[in-house]
Amino acid sequence: MDKSTKRTRIQQLINDDSKSISYFKPKESPKRSIAWQPFSIICVDGKKQEIVSCDKCKQLMAYRARDGTNSLARHTRSCKNESSISSSNSSNQNQVTDYFSSSKTSIIPKKIKDRVKIACVEFIALDSRPFETVSGEGFMKLAQSLFDVDKYFSPTSAVNLKDIIPSPVTVSRNVEDLYKKKQSELAKLCINIKYYCIICDFWTERYTG
Repeated sequence: MDKSTKRTRIQQLINDDSKSISYFKPKESPKRSIAWQPFSIICVDGKKQEIVSCDKCKQLMAYRARDGTNSLARHTRSCKNESSISSSNSSNQNQVTDYFSSSKTSIIPKKIKDRVKIACVEFIALDSRPFETVSGEGFMKLAQSLFDVDKYFSPTSAVNLKDIIPSPVTVSRNVEDLYKKKQSELAKLCINIKYYCIICDFWTERYTG
């Protein structure tokens, strides 16, 4: 069984509150890395698995002793940043104006626009992506999230994007989780729908026909 399938099955057992699931907390010792502090090892029927759970966000991660604790440390930093951002936002009392969109548009200097334009061109060329990629909804969400993250760092901070952008393996592992989440949201939405219709739409590609 591959890691992704195993992690998905364990997540399902946790969601179902299965009695076969238990958590093992590694004991602190001089030889043990401090990266282990916010993590617990998942056990199934009393047997330790190569899966750990973050005590804060409950995210499951594959872990093998020979891989070291770098991945655990990276997740801990990310988890801390998200929690500090969340607490910072919740500590500020909402104002009436918070519920309205700002009518002011920030003026973006031409120099900044040119840098983004060149970066987009290089992205398309280096990764052999369609030109339409830069106008896609998914790309816009990714770019906006990276822009928002930058707001929480000082101008003098040296942020390495490799510490923020997940690896292809991590992305692939989370595709199924996102699918199940959206599937559940759709199911809840459909429960309240009394009538619906299905339209079969036939279309032709406008350039090649």
